[in-house]
Amino acid sequence: MLRMLITSTRDAVARVLIPDAAAVYKKAWSLRLIELAAVADIILNVVPVIGDYLPWWLTLALLGGAYVARLLIQNKEPTNGDKA
Repeated sequence: MLRMLITSTRDAVARVLIPDAAAVYKKAWSLRLIELAAVADIILNVVPVIGDYLPWWLTLALLGGAYVARLLIQNKEPTNGDKA
């Protein structure tokens, strides 16, 4: 029930903000990498035992990948412009 509520709320907000939010999220690799970097940073700081298994530079590598994805990969896709 909670998952359905969150999904419907996300879809409603996405329709208001971005008309094709599902398509945008499928192509938004920089966003995914930034989310992974945040999760890795939280895990490294909150659970010190896992810090032995995850390298300290993992967050930096993920953020660097997000930068590359944003500048190189996403800019190659054609822009639709504002249709409003």
